Amino acid sequence: MPMHSSRSKLIAGVLAFSLLAGGTSIAIPSQQAYAAAVSNTPFKDSIPAWAEKHVAKLALQGIVNGYNVTGGAEFRPLKSVTQEEAVVMALRFAGLADEVKADDIIAYPDSFKVSNFFKPYILLAFKKGLLDQNEEYASAAANPKLAWGSTPASREWVTKLMVKAIDKKELADDLSKTASTFADGNQITPKYLGYVNAAVSLELVKGVSATKFDPKAPVNRASLATLFSRAEKQYQVPYEGQVSGIVTAQTATSITLYSEGKETNYTLDSSSLFYTADSDNPIKAGDIKLYTDITLIGKSGKALYVESQGTEQHVKTITAKLDRVNTTDRYFYAWVNDEPVKFPYSSAVTIKDSTGKTLTVSDLKRDTNLTIVEDTFRTTPQVVSITAEAQTVANTATGQFYSAGSGLINYLVDGNLQSKFLADNAEVIINGIEEPTVSDLLKGIDNIKLTLNDEQEVTRIEVVNRNVSTLDSATVVNYSGDNKLLTVVDPVTTNASALFLTDSSKIDYNGSSITASQARAYLVANRKVKITYSGKNIISLSFIYKQTGTLVSVNSTDKLLSVKLDTGEKVSIPYTSPLLQIPGVSVPTLSTLQAGDTITVLLDANQEKAATIQVHKTLQYQVTAVNTSTKLVSVKTADNASKDISLVNVPITDENGTAVTISALTNGTIINVPYIGSTIVSVKLINMRYGTVSSVSASSLSVTEANGTTSTVSLSKGVKVIKGTQTTYTTSSIAAGDIIQVYKDENEQAIVTVAVGEKRTYWKYDAPNATIWTYKTTSEDNGNFSYITSDTKILYNNAAIQVTALKDGDSITIYSFNNKALKIVKS
Repeated sequence: MPMHSSRSKLIAGVLAFSLLAGGTSIAIPSQQAYAAAVSNTPFKDSIPAWAEKHVAKLALQGIVNGYNVTGGAEFRPLKSVTQEEAVVMALRFAGLADEVKADDIIAYPDSFKVSNFFKPYILLAFKKGLLDQNEEYASAAANPKLAWGSTPASREWVTKLMVKAIDKKELADDLSKTASTFADGNQITPKYLGYVNAAVSLELVKGVSATKFDPKAPVNRASLATLFSRAEKQYQVPYEGQVSGIVTAQTATSITLYSEGKETNYTLDSSSLFYTADSDNPIKAGDIKLYTDITLIGKSGKALYVESQGTEQHVKTITAKLDRVNTTDRYFYAWVNDEPVKFPYSSAVTIKDSTGKTLTVSDLKRDTNLTIVEDTFRTTPQVVSITAEAQTVANTATGQFYSAGSGLINYLVDGNLQSKFLADNAEVIINGIEEPTVSDLLKGIDNIKLTLNDEQEVTRIEVVNRNVSTLDSATVVNYSGDNKLLTVVDPVTTNASALFLTDSSKIDYNGSSITASQARAYLVANRKVKITYSGKNIISLSFIYKQTGTLVSVNSTDKLLSVKLDTGEKVSIPYTSPLLQIPGVSVPTLSTLQAGDTITVLLDANQEKAATIQVHKTLQYQVTAVNTSTKLVSVKTADNASKDISLVNVPITDENGTAVTISALTNGTIINVPYIGSTIVSVKLINMRYGTVSSVSASSLSVTEANGTTSTVSLSKGVKVIKGTQTTYTTSSIAAGDIIQVYKDENEQAIVTVAVGEKRTYWKYDAPNATIWTYKTTSEDNGNFSYITSDTKILYNNAAIQVTALKDGDSITIYSFNNKALKIVKS
């Protein structure tokens, strides 16, 4: 509300000298600040960036004008303001200008010189208390060489004038004894100190720098404009074309404002200005949030200036279940807290489902869960947006976990026990636990959401109320067995945590599950443990007897292993004479270890030193014999050495990860065997493909096998191509039609061997042994090629023939691998 009704007359007034407000302070910027400015104002000359918002705003409000020149108007921000000009501006700003009696004959002392136009304004300023007559007379008498009226207004003098103009003299009086926060505060004239302090506290002014106020410096037009603009926060007055309200809609070309019970639409274009109330920097139109407060200056239906007054949206969110919709009268009923509520809506309401899909009101189904956003500023609230729960094939159920077993999960709903069958490979989701299982669910603690398939089997179990945190390497401070309170310190953050063991806590000691009472003997000071917890309750605790990570270095002088754990933490582990287990190395030494090796370090009983160092490594073998009863497998290593490995309790999969039995291992099978030290982790069969290349690129090749099956081999981990005596590491030597053998080595690199046809002279075919014989070419040549199978292609003039069609003396070319003929071509 305006403080003076006459204030509105200022809007129609035209200031001959036209002062613009702007910037963040009354300041005298450098000339460079002006040169760098851009034009977001009605004036043709450059305005400093800090003043643009205020210059534009006051110009659009009709408070200030510029100097008319050819081609437009100039603001002239560097021009100093005189004291008499500042007084006129203050009176008009304060809504007192209509009280000026321009026809009065006014006489001032000879020492107090004021231009005739300004005399009645100065007289009114004396009468209203904006100026102290005795003080200003004395000031004029002390400076006889310069007329009082044309004296440049100083920063401290203008500050006092403005504080009085907005009726804040009482605040200035209260702060008159308060020391200035500026480094040059001792230069502020004592009679102005309270006013400077008041203006700073009201955020009307700041210093010319962070520490300097420069009280005696003259005020230029841009700086004084800043003062008046910022004062509007303390002294609000309506302006023609200006309206405040709530933005209810916005597009690239329009904005809609709700004010005083009605909505008004304004057009937007590239000249529309957008700011926030708490910043002098312009913003984008899209930064204005819907349903927030704005102030808008418009003319002829166009928004010239839009200022955001904050980010609080005047809406409320309601969760409801849809009952019925009346599309004719545009309202619907929904159940809110077991009560039916009527919601009116407009054609502009936004409706989407939870996946973001746009819907119509007619798409909404009864009993659908809705999230309704309703405005809070209309007399009759209106729905502005609706989000409907997405309708999916799967259903859901919620409750509190009770138990699981025998393919069932049991949970409580309002105290009643419910049961559902678990689908194969049902997924369990617990925030903070990697790869959780049903066994990680906590009875009476976990609230769960179940996702059900069409057969009402549970395919997903999600814990919705538990966030799990992990301490990977905590140090025990103490443990109180009476109340099961464990205090630990995280070595990474040095933060201490006090946590409780519960009856549901899982405790692991060297791979064995123990109870809380059994763990009491081990939970002593400095013991290292890994803990997962939710809130203050420990979910799992394991005593650290090993550390796994990447070897960074081995310091043989200080006898320290530097290891980067999977969590990213780097630890130093002392050692004396640890046992080394490096797969494929019969007599390992510490010098055999390589930076970058993945290792597991087993600690001694005191968790202080490395007792055993196990290197993680995958080796590739060729199976030579299998004892399925004892699960003992004989293999040939990469260096053709023979050894036996036990696969008791070792999981075996094919190349795609599907579990197979040991009977899948046959003579000649290639297997990849990952080790941790001397322990076999698993076995994966490697598919040895034989066939004809159908296509090839730098990243993959397709192979058509004898049975007509075509498969694609990825080369993402690299390729090694062997063709005769040449070895390359690109696919440039492979062509469509080549007969190849391909498999993956232990590092997933593709090993491709291209068959080179060998010309021979046919002798005979040994049918019982499926072997053909050829004439020897050297004394070492045994002349036979075994394993003529149904897959072996025998061609003559590109037509298939039987092996019996070959005659003694025929010239043939044989393509084979491992003494197995894949293709025979008769010349």
